[in-house]
Amino acid sequence: MLLSFRVSNFLSIREEQEFSFLASSAPSRSRPDEGEGWAEDVGTLAGIFGANASGKSNVLKALDFMRDAVMSSYAAWAAKDAIPVTPFALDAPSKDEPSLFEAVFQLDGVRYQYGFRLTRREVVGEWLYAYVTHRRQVWFERDVSSPDAWYFGKSFTGRNKVIADLTRPTALFLSTAAANNHRMAREADRFFRSYLTAAWPDDKDSRVRFTQGLVSDEESWAEVTDLLRFADLGIRSARVRREPSDALFTVFLLRALQQSYSSVGELVPDRGGPVDEIVEFGHSVGSEQDLVFLPLAAESLGTQAWFALIGPTLNALKAGGTLTIDEIDASLHPHLTSEILRIFSDPKRNPKQAQLLFTSHDTTLMGGMLGGRELTRDQIWFTEKKSDGATVLYPLTDFSPRKTENLERGYLQGRYGAIPFLEGQVLEEIAERIDPGEDEGR
Repeated sequence: MLLSFRVSNFLSIREEQEFSFLASSAPSRSRPDEGEGWAEDVGTLAGIFGANASGKSNVLKALDFMRDAVMSSYAAWAAKDAIPVTPFALDAPSKDEPSLFEAVFQLDGVRYQYGFRLTRREVVGEWLYAYVTHRRQVWFERDVSSPDAWYFGKSFTGRNKVIADLTRPTALFLSTAAANNHRMAREADRFFRSYLTAAWPDDKDSRVRFTQGLVSDEESWAEVTDLLRFADLGIRSARVRREPSDALFTVFLLRALQQSYSSVGELVPDRGGPVDEIVEFGHSVGSEQDLVFLPLAAESLGTQAWFALIGPTLNALKAGGTLTIDEIDASLHPHLTSEILRIFSDPKRNPKQAQLLFTSHDTTLMGGMLGGRELTRDQIWFTEKKSDGATVLYPLTDFSPRKTENLERGYLQGRYGAIPFLEGQVLEEIAERIDPGEDEGR
């Protein structure tokens, strides 16, 4: 479970910004050692709102970069000329300054505080603290500016110095240690590998395949079908149909011709060979027993978007993980977006306290103008871009709204900031170019 996340000097984020799943009444974010009772104060849902290009997606990208760094720095980054971090680009000094990433999370009853600072050239700092009890244990610290770059706490047992010598300047110690079977490092590494997942608008195909893969688990596939039925899309069932792959069949034929085989059949796979898996949805026609099956490609974009989100959502719920979704309302009806939020908010449907962090433009989720709200005051965050192009992230609770306050109206009226500023003169000039008047262009 993610408690908080800090980032600076990354994409449009220059100064340090912090997101927290902690309720506003929870202990201070800066004192993770005073954590008794935090499990009850940690939220399972949060949404980030703001104007286009204000940096909403960059907050999620920062968390995704941290996950990728932990998973990839030991092996995948070895082949790269530089660390693939993108610092704030709108002022010259930031390009050479370190970028900061830190996450506080809880796993199996232990709270961890892990972070690092890096440039495109090297990792300049890294640290891991654990709260096995209510007191902080320093597991390791790394600081390249210190004469002794490494410090290992007594409670962090393992081949620490050997692994430190193996750690490249462009790799994280946590990644290196986990890859070399360091037991204690692997525990913290497991959070990023197994409990953090992301859904981006441009990875829909991979999410469709992930949802499709649940067909092998009868219970999971039943849940997929139930959620499809709930969406009121006219769907009554779902299946995965398998057929021989036409593409591979063609490859075998061409190879046979090139090699002048007397019998093409020697190279053509039989029916048990490679297959394509095609997702199909059964639509009722007349009675429940009469179903017409259509492939996913024939369904609406909304149906495809809903199906693509079902797999990652079920995975997070079963693991008790943290799922981030960029533009959650893209191609989805507001009722479906609301349903996903209700699932994560309902202790009965989300017994493992899985978390959802999303970005959206759908202000109806705040409630007030069109009915009940899906988000509480603690669950609403905003991003705003300053005049220098830097993103600022802040929670709605900074404004201390009343419990009965119409949050949607307040946001749209600009009471909390984070709305687009439309320059009236610019709009008039655009309108004039589009419609130059009766005497012109006729």
